[in-house]
Amino acid sequence: MESSLSNNLEHHGLSLLHDREAVLAGIDQLADKIVAAYAAYEVINLVPVITGGMQFGAALLTALEKRSPGKWIVAPVFAAAYLNDQVISEPAIEFPGTFDARINEGMPVLIVDDLLDSGTTINELIGQILAKGIPAVQLAVLLERNVPRTVDVRPDFCVFDLQSDAWVVGFGMDSEQRFRGLDAIYLLQK
Repeated sequence: MESSLSNNLEHHGLSLLHDREAVLAGIDQLADKIVAAYAAYEVINLVPVITGGMQFGAALLTALEKRSPGKWIVAPVFAAAYLNDQVISEPAIEFPGTFDARINEGMPVLIVDDLLDSGTTINELIGQILAKGIPAVQLAVLLERNVPRTVDVRPDFCVFDLQSDAWVVGFGMDSEQRFRGLDAIYLLQK
């Protein structure tokens, strides 16, 4: 079964970057760092960026709850920066109508996203959250692509550095709305 999946993924131009075990181990290590960083707070607002950050956000939330149950308030947002693969658009950010009611205004926000690339959308999202009167906003990402950015955004917490400029899919990341549900991270060779 594993061999046929591997052959099928290769047929689509996918090569394995990080397998499921490495991703989950990295998320566990990240959860330890996040719990230590926020030890002094009673509550932390987790803001997963949907759609890309949902799989990473769910895995991270599970790891965080195991370490510090009941501390994590989840209030997702919708954000997009790509019209299709590698075509960047203006950041589109949408706060659900219940966002302001769901977060604890006096506590920090930890944005959870799949990939920090150009940083344009995350920079806009951080600005909009700070404008709501939140005292502190930090960023946790599954992958940080090491590229020059026109905005000054760096993750506070990161599982993997990405040295390639290839498109990545799996574990929430997609190519034209496909491959998002893969349980590992792959490079897409077009």
